[in-house]
Amino acid sequence: MFKNKFVLFVIIYLLFSINYIKADIPIILEIHNVIKNSGIIYAGIYSNEKSYKDKKPERVIQIKPINTIVSIDLMLPDGEYVINAYQDINGNGKLDQGIFFIPKEPVGITNWNGKGIPGNFNLLKVIINNMTGKIIINIYKL
Repeated sequence: MFKNKFVLFVIIYLLFSINYIKADIPIILEIHNVIKNSGIIYAGIYSNEKSYKDKKPERVIQIKPINTIVSIDLMLPDGEYVINAYQDINGNGKLDQGIFFIPKEPVGITNWNGKGIPGNFNLLKVIINNMTGKIIINIYKL
């Protein structure tokens, strides 16, 4: 009798646990308006408001800009993300900024049209799920 209850408990536990397992989803990240063969593209991936606000991406990707559109295959768990990108034209490993912290190099972020100050995490986030497929970020020279 004890053995049957234990087996039943394990089966129920496994069935409920399956909902909490997050499988990585294949995503294509495309960055448009790239200056071909110039510097490196850096893309930062943020999965929550705190990491975005603190400017601490969970993941940073480097891409060589061999075309005006660059793409990279990613695997991400389903969820909400903000992804930003900039093209480090001069190769110094950082985003150069001018007066009032206006970027001197091309920048872009999910759900931002290049005008005004980008909003908070909730305005810029994209939802990654089995339906997503591709995320496009346009970078802009401000």
